[in-house]
Amino acid sequence: MAKFFVLASSLLLFTCGFADDPLTPKEIQLSTQPEKKVQRKSPTVKAAFSPFTGKVSGDKVRMRLQPDLDAFIVREVGKNEMLSIVDQEGEYYCVEPPEVIKAYIFRSFILDGVVEGNRVNVRLEPDLEAPVVGHLNSGDRINGQISSKNRKWLEIAPPTNTRFYVAKEFIEYAGGPELKGKIAERKETAEQLSEAATLFAKSEMEKVFEEIDFEKIKQGFLTIIHDYTDFPKKAENAKEALTDAQEQYLQKRIAYLEEKAALANQYAPIQEPNAALSLTLQTQTWSSIEEGLYASWTQSHDQKNIEEFYEEQKLVATSVSGVLEVFTSPVRNKPGDFILKNKNLPAAYIYSTKIDLQDYVGKQVTLIGSPRENNSFAFPAYFIHEIE
Repeated sequence: MAKFFVLASSLLLFTCGFADDPLTPKEIQLSTQPEKKVQRKSPTVKAAFSPFTGKVSGDKVRMRLQPDLDAFIVREVGKNEMLSIVDQEGEYYCVEPPEVIKAYIFRSFILDGVVEGNRVNVRLEPDLEAPVVGHLNSGDRINGQISSKNRKWLEIAPPTNTRFYVAKEFIEYAGGPELKGKIAERKETAEQLSEAATLFAKSEMEKVFEEIDFEKIKQGFLTIIHDYTDFPKKAENAKEALTDAQEQYLQKRIAYLEEKAALANQYAPIQEPNAALSLTLQTQTWSSIEEGLYASWTQSHDQKNIEEFYEEQKLVATSVSGVLEVFTSPVRNKPGDFILKNKNLPAAYIYSTKIDLQDYVGKQVTLIGSPRENNSFAFPAYFIHEIE
């Protein structure tokens, strides 16, 4: 009997696999069942993102430091501004810092353009309380200049891994990632052309009138106005600069023609003034004035010709009547080369580049004219469109 007990105990121990604690019948039953395979979840893999150039579709769209409505606002971006979209986080796009954004690093961490220290904070403003936009490490080289806001800091470009965030709803697809670079190059070209045109205009206006190449001045600005309409501000600035140049040129031309007319009268016989030359010079003067007015008008009426300018002028033209006489007084800046008299009293100064008013001298006429600058003379001045 004792032998049987020992044998039975040994058999049970062998069956349980020498476990520390004996198995219950239920555990023995479970151990004999086939092992179930456990389904393990695969780690979530973030879908690949294709960078692109995005165009801002709203005005004053907020660019934030984090993809969150409560995150710090880096700046507001304007409508149609181009951004480099490099990734996405939920309802936000990750964008590279625009060129206008500068970052700041404390100067004590920089030696000969090299960072001395690990995880040195780069901030949005030259202030220890300003938000951190990135970090630089020992050995990183930087290109910067002393900040005008705080000389203890260097102004640098944000680190290459800096990212800001803009809500997806305000971004439209504009093109591939290379588009923004091409636009930046084109903008730089427009700036260079604008600067060159301005400097050339300035140097030309310092010359005597006969040596000024106004056509070349005009072409410089027109290139920007017509070829760079994708930069509205640049085109608008070019229009304003061209108008200023035209006004300067007009004044120089008037002064030149008046001086030339004075010289012609000085050397002409007193009893026989050179009326034909004076009339020619005056006609040139009025043409210059009208060209200047037309140029100013085209700022808000692009692609319209001078005839359309006069058609609009006629809509508000005035009817004036009287006897037409030549204005022969030798005065500077006179507002017309003819004078209209009513009951032998002056009523208006007039001129025209469309009608030969000389044919109507001494006659009672009714004229249709648009108001012009009277140069502080006593009576109004008019440009004559037609004779009734």
